[in-house]
Amino acid sequence: MEEWRRWLTSLIPGSSSIPRSTLAVLLVYSFSSQFLPIEPYFVPYITSVKKFSNHQVTVDIFPISVYSQLIFTLLMAPVCLYLSHKVLIILGAFGVLITYLIVWIGQSLLAMEIMQITYGFGVSARLVFSSYIFLLVSEEEYQTMTSLTTTTSLLSFMLASELGQLLAFQEASYGIFFVISLIALGICCAVTFLLPKDHSLSSISSLTSSWGQSKGWTTLLKETWHGRRLQIFSLWWAVAFAGISLVQNYGTNLFDAVDSKSKLNGHILAASEAAASLGSYCAIYIEKFASKSCLSIYILGSALMGILCVSMGISSKIWVTYCLYITICGIYQTLACLVSVRCGQLLSNGQYILLFSINSFAGLLIETLLQAAIEISGLSIFSQFISFAGFFFLATAICVGLHFVDSSRTSYLVLETEPEHHISDST
Repeated sequence: MEEWRRWLTSLIPGSSSIPRSTLAVLLVYSFSSQFLPIEPYFVPYITSVKKFSNHQVTVDIFPISVYSQLIFTLLMAPVCLYLSHKVLIILGAFGVLITYLIVWIGQSLLAMEIMQITYGFGVSARLVFSSYIFLLVSEEEYQTMTSLTTTTSLLSFMLASELGQLLAFQEASYGIFFVISLIALGICCAVTFLLPKDHSLSSISSLTSSWGQSKGWTTLLKETWHGRRLQIFSLWWAVAFAGISLVQNYGTNLFDAVDSKSKLNGHILAASEAAASLGSYCAIYIEKFASKSCLSIYILGSALMGILCVSMGISSKIWVTYCLYITICGIYQTLACLVSVRCGQLLSNGQYILLFSINSFAGLLIETLLQAAIEISGLSIFSQFISFAGFFFLATAICVGLHFVDSSRTSYLVLETEPEHHISDST
């Protein structure tokens, strides 16, 4: 036990106010919620074992999870106000568990459609966990805890993917995939009951008071996104999220178009998760540099992601494409960890779940609308990736705009104070 405590301590730079037992619970939750070797084989299982056609999967089943996730993501904030973060995290963990049970034992199309609703709810509830962490630690530890839990989740997904690949090579039955995944989710559900209680219920009185004064959600939204810098960072969050989601959604399509004979796609996806986990952990050490860089790190990072995306669209070498894909995933996760924490630090009213919910909803909405537009346009996969670069260049422009506004404001303040100094000197 002592060695375990020392290991946990070594992971956290500086001192931490959070008890080690609580930290262990948070990390176990982060790991077990993502250790799902069946995840990459969802479609093959549904089509080969459940005998649903690709058309049914694409048109009748999968779109339901997209719409349900959009709705549930938007609803997470008000539900948290009337329940609590912990209750929603518990419900979300059981929602994912029920999802995989339905996939395993369900037979009808209706069962698969219900499964997509529970999946959308479970994925949306994970967002609550991200904001819940901010309620447990001091502001100085936002970055450390966000990076640690994100790193753990990504490493878990990578290990589960590699395990799934190994089981696939051994031609193991899908039952083994499900048993391992369900055991991990069972642990996840059990651990959620050990999470500390939050104080979301105290938010009801303030919200009720606001309604009594002819105020409400509109006022709360304005208070939450008060401040130009927070608004710009939130916009970056939504736009960059939409861009990386499209890159990841169509990554395997691009690999197949460049070299249909390559059999390393699974390993490359795992490597991209490893790069992302490394980036999220590195965010702990570059947070101070990022705050002093006057947005330079966001400008350069976003521009580099746009260039990498264009390069993926024109590349004809599979290894080059693989390297570009891994790199862009690592860069994005580094910046995403920094931006989410920066937004939390800029928030003045403590409504973290509202901030996370609306920002993520905006990103999902942009992704969904533009994905539909791209599919309707009939662009080739290579042209699609070139168009995806526009998201990252837009994110770059957002940061440049914020930098310009800050510089102009600073210059204005200097000009306003200079005459006063001149008069003082003359007297």
